[in-house]
This record gives sequence, C-alpha cells and structure tokens, in this order.
Amino acid sequence: MLTDVAMPGSMDGMKLGHYVRDRYPPTLLVVVSGIVKVHPSELPTRAAFIPKPFDLRSILRTIDRLAA
Repeated sequence: MLTDVAMPGSMDGMKLGHYVRDRYPPTLLVVVSGIVKVHPSELPTRAAFIPKPFDLRSILRTIDRLAA
C-alpha cells in the first residue's frame, strides 16, 4: 500500500498504515509526504517512509526491500 501522510477526512496516512498493519499484516506499506518528515519510530512495523518528490525507481527499490 502506498499512502500519503496528508489525506482529507478523519484518517491520515499514518493512521491508515497502522490500521492496515493491524488487520492485514502481510501488506507492504510505503508512506510518503512532501510536508512532514516521518521518524521511523512513528511508522507501522515493516513500513518505509519516502519523502516527496520521489521517482518511480525509489518506490520500486523500497518495495523490493520490504518484500525481501
């Protein structure tokens, strides 16, 4: 799952990531943001943060690393 920290509504991307991790543990999680820097301790387990702007290669490398 790829999610941005900033999302409209009551659930931001971090809350969504923790929700998905709790309910669907095998899901690969990548959190992105161009506004805030997320510290690794704030991320769900086995998730990665990528700051914006990013390129497709960085996303693919991160997915490969999480899947290993």
